[in-house]
Amino acid sequence: MLDIHIAQWPPVFRWKREEPMSDKAVGGIALAISTAASSTFNGYAKVLTTGFSALSLLFVSEMLTAFFVIFTFGAVHIARHLRRLHRADIFWLIVTGFFNGVAGPLLLFIGLFYTTAVNAGFFSNMEMVFMVGLAAVMLRERLFPGHYAATAAILAGTVIISLRGFTDGLTLHMGDVIVIASSLGFAIGSALYRKHLSHVEPHLALFVRSMIAIALFFILSPFIRHPFITQVTHLSPALIPALLGFGFISRFLSSVTFYKSMEKLTLTTVSLVNSLTVVGSTLFAFWYLGEPIEWYHYLGGAFIIFGTLLLEFVGVHPTEEHLEMHLKQKMA
Repeated sequence: MLDIHIAQWPPVFRWKREEPMSDKAVGGIALAISTAASSTFNGYAKVLTTGFSALSLLFVSEMLTAFFVIFTFGAVHIARHLRRLHRADIFWLIVTGFFNGVAGPLLLFIGLFYTTAVNAGFFSNMEMVFMVGLAAVMLRERLFPGHYAATAAILAGTVIISLRGFTDGLTLHMGDVIVIASSLGFAIGSALYRKHLSHVEPHLALFVRSMIAIALFFILSPFIRHPFITQVTHLSPALIPALLGFGFISRFLSSVTFYKSMEKLTLTTVSLVNSLTVVGSTLFAFWYLGEPIEWYHYLGGAFIIFGTLLLEFVGVHPTEEHLEMHLKQKMA
């Protein structure tokens, strides 16, 4: 750092050596940026649903995911490790890739077209509830009272928000149901990975997941009414800032800073802070889209956030490896 002394004439200029930032400080800054950047995902995606189909948004999102994985680990490294996998591993990678790379995100983009980004941010936390249930049923894992209390809190908050504080009676809105279904898709993929692929490196699963989604896009493209190229060429100039924000902030910046935070901080810290993305997502939707935050959002959101934080403390994942994979899947 340049140190300037002007108390004397002529002024004295000299370089002062700065102490390097600690790993925790670097990780904390990266985690804060990642959480803020991730909070923009639903808002930008909601805007883009007016110009792109859900399948096109899936293609863009998974192309970015594949790029980040290749950019981070290298194409040769990925190809070499994929060749070493057994046939059973490849089979389960395809199955989990379908749930995490196709069913989950495709339903999310469809749901965003019919509901608000505020609601989508809250309902995405239902994935934690589904994961607890699947861990007990599929994996025979033991549940503790804290798991039940957290699950009840998230369910209560979801019901309050989805039923608009019971102001519309007991009517569920289609978009909300679709977003909740997307959370189930992500949870199934995570549970299958935990059961069959815990020995497979997480970035390989992410790469296969993206390839499945991209392959599905090219398979279905000849049969859809409005192909991707047509949507791009007819894209409204008003959507360009949202497209750039989705690609650079929501996908690139959030991913780069997320991986940096995982290098410098404990996975528990990253998971705990990352669970607060729902707050940033709500505030961004309010600021960027002008979506209203009603009283039932505050009430239901308080239940959801409490339940999510409680699950973070109680623990949903049996090992650090499972937690790491879940975090990377959630980011992707």
